[in-house]
Amino acid sequence: MKVMLIYNARSGKKQAPRILGIAEKVQKEIDVQMDLRAVDGPGHGTELAREAVANGYDRVISVGGDGTNNAIAQGLIGTKVPMGIVAMGSGNGYARSIGLSLDPEKALRHALTGAARQMDVCYLNDVPFLGNAGIGFDARVAYRFDKSKSRGMFGYAKIIVKEIFGAPPMRVVVKANHETTESQVLMLVFCNTREFGNGANISPGSLPDDGLAELRIVRKPPFFPLINAFIQIYTGKADRSTYITNIATTSATVWQEGTLAHLDGEPLEVGHEVRFRLEAKRLWVVG
Repeated sequence: MKVMLIYNARSGKKQAPRILGIAEKVQKEIDVQMDLRAVDGPGHGTELAREAVANGYDRVISVGGDGTNNAIAQGLIGTKVPMGIVAMGSGNGYARSIGLSLDPEKALRHALTGAARQMDVCYLNDVPFLGNAGIGFDARVAYRFDKSKSRGMFGYAKIIVKEIFGAPPMRVVVKANHETTESQVLMLVFCNTREFGNGANISPGSLPDDGLAELRIVRKPPFFPLINAFIQIYTGKADRSTYITNIATTSATVWQEGTLAHLDGEPLEVGHEVRFRLEAKRLWVVG
């Protein structure tokens, strides 16, 4: 088997280069030809994945976080080359959502030997994402986290605590399933999987291979219900929240007061008009 392993040295707490020693060990035990490549900037992961497809590689393995998975997947969508995942990012929401080990050696062995299945891919304004995307508060948090030097769960939590209490509601107009919903929201999350990352389970029922996405319209609770809402999200009970409305759909258009979004944790300017769609079974993933 011929495999390209693509790692992002800047992912998470810059632990991804550890995969080099692990790969050397595993390669001695498994009959595999492994080509190790480092991502050197935005878009490079996509280029490397496309190179792997063009040169007949059997699998591509993503080593990093959700943003790294996203970039590599963009080079594999619509092909028959599966993506394996070794989660070494800050949140690892996609890997957690599909039940992958967070131990790098176990994850690498599974990525090399496990069975692949077809996963859905979602889009905001024609830009793909695998796990979830959002507008409003979570997009602003992603933007600040991207600029921060503090990584990992602690760094992310610091930004959330700093921003949440002063976060203003934002007006959105959602058109989906032939209905229009207008709300003042804290955030609107487009969910293909259940997790933001680090155990924050925003959409417990979301599955990445069921042909449906969940749009989670989250209104801002007062102070004490806000604390309870965090507890519900981190204990898998977000569906009990009276501040969350769910829309199951494959497409939607959204108008937002803001212009920022995040896709798999990566911030992006999308403008006021947001187009969402899901394309079923477009990516092979070793899950």
